[in-house]
Amino acid sequence: MSTKVGVNKLSIVHKDSSGVTIAFPDVCLTPGPPSPVPVPYPNIAKSSDTDKGTKSVTCDGNPVAVKDSNFKTSTGDEAGTNKGVASGKTQGKAEFVNYSFDVKFEGKNVARALDLMLHNDKNTPPAPLLQAPLIALGQSPTGPDPEIPKLSVEWKNGD
Repeated sequence: MSTKVGVNKLSIVHKDSSGVTIAFPDVCLTPGPPSPVPVPYPNIAKSSDTDKGTKSVTCDGNPVAVKDSNFKTSTGDEAGTNKGVASGKTQGKAEFVNYSFDVKFEGKNVARALDLMLHNDKNTPPAPLLQAPLIALGQSPTGPDPEIPKLSVEWKNGD
């Protein structure tokens, strides 16, 4: 579901904003002879796992992701059973490393589409959160709203 609320011309993040972020590499130690081998894995986190969102401010009926929010789990590195080389974890949380600097909800900076995140408890390089852009007023994900009248302009030669 796209969001109709934006901050700094970017859509805000919440459980139903359909955001996804993919980081690479998530280097985890993987069993191998004679000892564990560091292997790079892709790591994926989704806004549907948003945790620690706002308590009183909602968007589309959901708490909004802010500076201290995270996506409580990430996936893709499960084969690295000896855990991440930096975090010592697999399937760790994804955390925002940037957000709006001038818009705050409940005193915390608001997270938006394209803001960078670290995955697996800071075991990856930063990766952007990707999600649908804002829906313009009078638009729906399926096209123009039939309730809003259309304006047409005609130009005639010489007039």
